Amino acid sequence: MSDNQADGQSGGSPFDDSAQQEVVRLARRTDKDGSSYTHATLTPASDTRPKEMLCDVRPIIPVIFLPGVMGSQLANKETGGELFFAPNTDTVLAGLGALGTLIELWFTGASSREKNFDPTQAAVTPLGPINVGKHGKDDTENQFIDETEARRRGWGSVHRTSYHPILAWLEEQLNEPMHLGEAKGAWVDRDPDGQKWTLKPLLGTSPAAYGALGNGEALTEDSPAFQHFAKFRYRLYAIGYNWLQSNADSAKQVIEGSDYYDPKTKKTTRLMGIKEICAENHTGKAILLTHSMGGLVARMGIAMHGAADFLHGVFHSVQPATGAPVAAKRFRTGGGNEGGLNSFVNGSLLGRDANEFTAVLANAPGPLELIPMPDYINGEPWWIFTRLDGTPVMQLPANGNSFQEIYTNSKWFGLLPDEKLLDPAGIVKARLDKNHETQTVLEHFHKTVRNAVVNQNNIIDLYHERTYAAYGDGALSSPPGSAVAIGSNGEGKPSIEKGEARDALLTWGRVIWKGNMPSIITEEELRTATLLHDSHTGNIRVYLQSHKQAVEFEVQKVNKLPAGTNSSDPSPYESRNGIIAGDGTVPVWSAEAQARGLDPRAKGDAAKGVQMAFVQHGYNHQFSYNHPWTRWAVLYSIVQLAQDAPDPSC
Repeated sequence: MSDNQADGQSGGSPFDDSAQQEVVRLARRTDKDGSSYTHATLTPASDTRPKEMLCDVRPIIPVIFLPGVMGSQLANKETGGELFFAPNTDTVLAGLGALGTLIELWFTGASSREKNFDPTQAAVTPLGPINVGKHGKDDTENQFIDETEARRRGWGSVHRTSYHPILAWLEEQLNEPMHLGEAKGAWVDRDPDGQKWTLKPLLGTSPAAYGALGNGEALTEDSPAFQHFAKFRYRLYAIGYNWLQSNADSAKQVIEGSDYYDPKTKKTTRLMGIKEICAENHTGKAILLTHSMGGLVARMGIAMHGAADFLHGVFHSVQPATGAPVAAKRFRTGGGNEGGLNSFVNGSLLGRDANEFTAVLANAPGPLELIPMPDYINGEPWWIFTRLDGTPVMQLPANGNSFQEIYTNSKWFGLLPDEKLLDPAGIVKARLDKNHETQTVLEHFHKTVRNAVVNQNNIIDLYHERTYAAYGDGALSSPPGSAVAIGSNGEGKPSIEKGEARDALLTWGRVIWKGNMPSIITEEELRTATLLHDSHTGNIRVYLQSHKQAVEFEVQKVNKLPAGTNSSDPSPYESRNGIIAGDGTVPVWSAEAQARGLDPRAKGDAAKGVQMAFVQHGYNHQFSYNHPWTRWAVLYSIVQLAQDAPDPSC
């Protein structure tokens, strides 16, 4: 049975003789207490057709979604106004509104950004906009959950455009895998164009076809795993969190739940946590889905707050498993000069230059935890200063300690040589004075970074014991000579799903600064140079006293490969300028840490608990869950994670 099963009637009037034996099945929903209910309109006495509401008595496994950074709706605790609601772009009017919002943000200065993004004033709100239509579209006639119930389940706490489509799609696919004894929907359907769904159905297809590494076979309608999965109902929940605070603190909040008090209406709205959701559904455990930084929140919940006790398992999408160098690069450049539309969007959201970016990120522990972790590429250097020909002169971390060598190094080549960027609005200084703390603003920053690195250390190679992960590794590519299969009617049929072009999916694997240094300059001399000028957009000039010479450096500002790179390679794994394949944000070197022990390319000790890693292609970071490959992987993974639930028929 399904959570929303309704059979329409075809042909003839509902009042003629041939219709008398037809059965009208009424669409049914599940109430919060697990009972079935429906809405119906009374018919004339002449309509004698039997009316049925199909009650679904299967027990419920809750499926809980955690968003990425900037994916939760944040309100100001004091005023109730929007602190940060990411602009929605899923309708024409929303798109126009998003453009206006981005333009306004573009002209927001450093001081205002620090005030607006004060972590201590932020609270996650469940009162954000909701789209409950089928597949996240505005289609109320075919919705599988109404707005009131969706809000109760936390959908309003996460970004609508990015996440509501996958929540609505999963609500349908997980709860209607079978109809009258036969599999239906994505389980057996295929999309001949490979745009909205995969070219191959889920049942009968090997997971290796969609990038899987690890032990796992194709599911069939008769396989024990699929049959066990179909014995349960699945409720989709979402839990936003204050992404400005530490991910460890967010993890605790996600587990325990939180109340949002709206100063405008004087009302309190509950955002349920994992414990409450499990209790509500009379089950001990849930399945957790994460996006991006939500994966770090989940792992810190497991490491520090006992979250594993409430989970059947976890599916991660595009997790920056060991951090992302672009987060560190922007401390020296901001996000407003990375080329193309990204310059405008990232500059608006993150800050145009180092002044604006640092004003927010230096005081936001959660995003700060996205900088490369101690085990990023196993401690190898990733912050590098070279000559114009690419010859390295200084490579950091030289001793595997980014905290000391980069993050808290106040020299010209460190993460933050200008401490005046830390507190343009004076918020941190005022708070320190109010609390009678003797530390300086710089010392406070160093403490914040230290705590971030401690949290990062707590999750090195630590995952739930039943983890599945999917991540991007550049563009899709067809087998040689088979980019398009020609059908008998002469029309071209794609042999691979639709995806983004390679250049849209490149990102920083290393941060490389090139300078006009003569060959005689040594690393020791370079380290003692004096900073003359910093543009705060990626250009610096230093003075070498020993040579009485100034040297200019420029960082690799845009995510483009150097000239001469093999243009036919859809997933470049290495390059001279540090740009490599990924999903446009997370480099494959970070994401593949989840595949350690499964993928020979991923160096390091095996990632304990990761059962399968889907090395995928063709999708960008923010909208990974909208791509057919990710959706295939998440459906397959949920079936596997449901195996941990006790058989209800026993």
